[in-house]
Amino acid sequence: MMFIVLGAGLFLLPILFRLALKLRLGIPILYALLMLTAFHGWYQAHTDLADGIFFGLVALAALSWVVTLLRRLWELLEDWREERAMAELLAYRVRQARAAGEYAIDTQGL
Repeated sequence: MMFIVLGAGLFLLPILFRLALKLRLGIPILYALLMLTAFHGWYQAHTDLADGIFFGLVALAALSWVVTLLRRLWELLEDWREERAMAELLAYRVRQARAAGEYAIDTQGL
């Protein structure tokens, strides 16, 4: 049973690391690992500072998520505005063609 749990853990570890890097949590995880292993004495002496630094790194990662989300939303809004402008231009050209009695519509630039 222990081998199954250990095997599953070792199987999931690379997946979790890839997910952490994709979520831009690589630096906070590296910092946490270093604080718990290499700099354990310093961490015990300066727990509040070390935790503050860690939470600051996580906050920066979360801020980067927000910035990315806002950029994607802005791109979607720009695409929507562009499509709306094209639709209005097409409707205007259709009205012009109907008023002139034509059956062909100029779609140049759409």
